[in-house]
Amino acid sequence: MTMYSFVSEQSRKSHSVKNVYDYLKTHVNKGLWDKNMTWESISGTEGIPVPEKDRYKVINLRLHDEHLSPYFKTSMNLFHMLMLDESAEMRLYKAENGWLLTFEGVPQEPQPFGQSGYDMR
Repeated sequence: MTMYSFVSEQSRKSHSVKNVYDYLKTHVNKGLWDKNMTWESISGTEGIPVPEKDRYKVINLRLHDEHLSPYFKTSMNLFHMLMLDESAEMRLYKAENGWLLTFEGVPQEPQPFGQSGYDMR
């Protein structure tokens, strides 16, 4: 299921997202770009896929810090944002008043861990 996040130009993360977008613009083959994407009333253009080696740049934006900001809109809850890792496919789009990010392959629920499949504490 595809998850979406929109970072408006008024957000404190906007400058960082723009820097990542500009970096990807110069390092990703233009033939791989998406033309358009629409989520709710937000339209994105020039969608650049984030290569696996550069996904840490999107993760390091720490979008979960903005989850209560009025300048950030997302279809993910806080758990989804915290569970983002390099295994999720990402695309970054330029929107009219900000940046639209799409994430494919975000875990829907916690994964079992530990010897018993859960935390023993």
